[in-house]
Amino acid sequence: MEAHGLCDSPIEPPTQGGGLRPFPWGLTAAVATCCGALTANHLRWREESLLLLGLVLLLTVLAWGSLWSLGTGTRWFHPLAEGWPPSQPMGIPTLPYTLPGSPGGRVGRWLSRLVAWWQEAFWPAAGTAFVGLLTAAALAALLSLLLPDRLCPLNAALVALIGLGISQRRRDRDPVAGEALLRVGLGWLAGHTAFTWPGWPVISLALAFTVAMVGALRASRGEAGGLWLLNGALAAILLLLVALQHPLAAGGVGLFLFGQVALQPSLRTGEEALRLGFGRRAWPWLMAAMLTAALAVA
Repeated sequence: MEAHGLCDSPIEPPTQGGGLRPFPWGLTAAVATCCGALTANHLRWREESLLLLGLVLLLTVLAWGSLWSLGTGTRWFHPLAEGWPPSQPMGIPTLPYTLPGSPGGRVGRWLSRLVAWWQEAFWPAAGTAFVGLLTAAALAALLSLLLPDRLCPLNAALVALIGLGISQRRRDRDPVAGEALLRVGLGWLAGHTAFTWPGWPVISLALAFTVAMVGALRASRGEAGGLWLLNGALAAILLLLVALQHPLAAGGVGLFLFGQVALQPSLRTGEEALRLGFGRRAWPWLMAAMLTAALAVA
């Protein structure tokens, strides 16, 4: 199966790079969320702050992560396009108000075809994923009620990302940028926005680390331009920290940039195992740079 193709199982999410996941996405989202919280809370951790952080972690890691994985990484939407109309409508009792040709009859026939489609096409192929989606959506809605209203725009952005991801899956394309934006960009912004509105430095850092993650993903998949995105984004973060008058943090990010650059010659060997493992080896350097930048602006 191609790396960008849909999985054979209706509930098994696809993986990049021929079955290897380059990043632990759950941990990545947790680190990004905590970094966003650090930039907002300035290390003033009290009981209410820890509770708020715990709730936003549940939202970004568990609820949002499940919605993305089930929404874009499963085949639940295929019966919507392929299973209608069903081969046979379900039989319904003929009642006076459902005689053929009557308005009730037409509604009854439509309902019977809907029931047949649900039983024949949708539920066998996507029932488990659909139930998981409803559960994750209910959890996200509950957590959103407990969290500040400032997070509502981020929930809307999540819905838009999932829609774009589904569209890409239907065209047999892997939504790499969408997943990185969800796990890193939205995670970082959610952690910050749970405490206060983000300013331009926080938004810039969240977007830059998202671009760096996309670059690492594309590089591990052998796609052209991946290293340019990765190195360019980290260099931009270094310059941003210098502009914000954090030279020590900029030096730390420079060291982490050098560390992952030292891994890049393995991409030129052409060996698939080394290329696929690049993302996993670069991931600790990216997380260290993310934490360093967050502590600098905290």
